[in-house]
Amino acid sequence: MRLRLTLWFVFGVVVIALAGGIGLNILLSSQLRDRLDSELSRRITHFSQVVGSATDEQTLVEATKNFLAGPQSSALSRFGYVLSLQTIDGTVISNSQDIRLEDVPASQELLSSGTQYVTEVTFGGDPYRVIGTPVLLAGEQVGAVAIAGSMSEIRSTMSSLLLFTIIGGVLGCMLVGLGSWFLLGRALAPVRRITETAAAISREDLSRRIEYQGPRDEIGELAGTMDGMLDRLQSAFQSQDRFISDVSHELRTPLTIVKGHLQVLDRQDSPPPDVVQQEHALVIEELDRMDRLVSDLLTVARSTRVDFLRKESIDADVFLESLVSHGRHLDRTWIVDSLPGGSIMVDQTRLTQVFLNLMQNAVSYTSTGQVIALGGDRADGVLRMWVRDEGEGMSKEAQSRAFERFYRGTPGTSSATRTEGLGLGLALAKAIVEAHGGTISIESEVGKGSRFLIVLS
Repeated sequence: MRLRLTLWFVFGVVVIALAGGIGLNILLSSQLRDRLDSELSRRITHFSQVVGSATDEQTLVEATKNFLAGPQSSALSRFGYVLSLQTIDGTVISNSQDIRLEDVPASQELLSSGTQYVTEVTFGGDPYRVIGTPVLLAGEQVGAVAIAGSMSEIRSTMSSLLLFTIIGGVLGCMLVGLGSWFLLGRALAPVRRITETAAAISREDLSRRIEYQGPRDEIGELAGTMDGMLDRLQSAFQSQDRFISDVSHELRTPLTIVKGHLQVLDRQDSPPPDVVQQEHALVIEELDRMDRLVSDLLTVARSTRVDFLRKESIDADVFLESLVSHGRHLDRTWIVDSLPGGSIMVDQTRLTQVFLNLMQNAVSYTSTGQVIALGGDRADGVLRMWVRDEGEGMSKEAQSRAFERFYRGTPGTSSATRTEGLGLGLALAKAIVEAHGGTISIESEVGKGSRFLIVLS
């Protein structure tokens, strides 16, 4: 790619140089010709003024001879101009014996047509610019005068310009080629690092990054995007590894229990029906526990996927009031602190799962009759919703680890009916809230209760 771009740049410079050289050549050549034509026209005008007193062909010829014999002739010769007068009767007066303007076809035609001309002819291998015009006496054409100027200087100038253009073009192409090669090398260095990093990444090492240091142009954006993609990829693999590790760790105990109960039955030739029923119930209970465990772990693992949520607009007040109604069958005092009003764009099923987990957690750490409250408010475009209780509260250590997977904390004494959970409820709640782009935090004090605060923007 670097070589192709360099060649394209050089090709562009060649095209521009050719177009510029051709354009400059045409423009300068035209200007030099126009300047020569103007000078030749001025000389003819001066000649016409000098011989303007002539009354017939004879006096015209004499005046021309005097003109060419005077100081004007040396001026013409000094600049390489050739002036020639040709009369109707065939008389030719010229300041040059070698260059015969009367032999120019346009000059011969001028005698019969009376139409002035501008042409280019070659004499002795040298180019000349020739201007011819009729000579009139008393309104009648008696001859024609022509003047020629050498174009050798113009040709020399144009040759020098062409040589300069070629040399300058070659040097320019070399400089552009070398400069493009160097600059493209620097510009494409991040792309090479991207390629090298991508090639070095393996399933065992996802920690490498491009770490681009430079302007935030298209290359910088690409490098940043690649680093972000690698972050997400590493996070996905780590999440997968944690999921596999958690599943293998947590399923080992229920599988061992199930296996143990089945082996108890296998060791009895004719187990009593009540023993079979009891063992069957225990096995079903462990299988149900494994099913809930796998389901919750899958939910946590899928929370980073883009299709995890199916958002819809719901009424925030109705949502909170319906949650409170869910809790009224439990032996607690359920109240609403405040309602935020308005609507929110969320996945109602997932957010309901979050609040039910928080409400169940509150029930586990409160006793009969104690208050559990739900509420919400809005401030600066941010929606805050919470679940609070007046139960046991949590220690600082428990608060710092509450959202870890399988962390169950230290059992309290307030709830005699508390059942040991899987330790995934708060981890699942955190994953769902973060999938909504929000945050969840704990405000708690031992002996005074806890408040779980959800903030959605």
